[in-house]
Amino acid sequence: MTIVIVDNGKGASAIAGDIRSSKIIKPSEISKIRDAGAWILSDGKPSKETEKCFEVLKKTDKPVLALGLGYLYLASAFGADIVEAKPKKEVMIRIVRNCPLTTDFKKAFRAVKQCPYAIRNLPEGFDVSAKSDYEFEIISDIENPFFGVHFNPELSPETVGILRNFEKFVTEVWEKYHK
Repeated sequence: MTIVIVDNGKGASAIAGDIRSSKIIKPSEISKIRDAGAWILSDGKPSKETEKCFEVLKKTDKPVLALGLGYLYLASAFGADIVEAKPKKEVMIRIVRNCPLTTDFKKAFRAVKQCPYAIRNLPEGFDVSAKSDYEFEIISDIENPFFGVHFNPELSPETVGILRNFEKFVTEVWEKYHK
């Protein structure tokens, strides 16, 4: 089982360092991938090339972890509006609903955030798992194994567990029941 990391320009190498069986690809290579066990959409800057992430979101039935820009694409694919936002270096995140990404996390933790955009509204069929001053820090699809994280978990030892928890969800839960 391979977790395919789509490199949108930020963080893919750091993410791959924490995910054991991963493979990094460029957005232009998405259509060539047939064997992804799961997907991670990294942060980056919006462009025509990174918009190819919508292809993953429209076609996959595999788990998706969308970070930063990937999170914006995930939310937008399901109807959220994207707006400009002031990026904060560090934010205090509060868990409001448990999800597989926050297993073994304290109820409040610090996170590094670099994304200069946000979503204005939660897509229909999504829940909020964590918030800060911004109300949609971690979101998840109610029906599909799609998770969105607005901050950058790969940039802090305190939040890198989100990546490991996603990998654990994929290998210990998803694969067990969806072969």
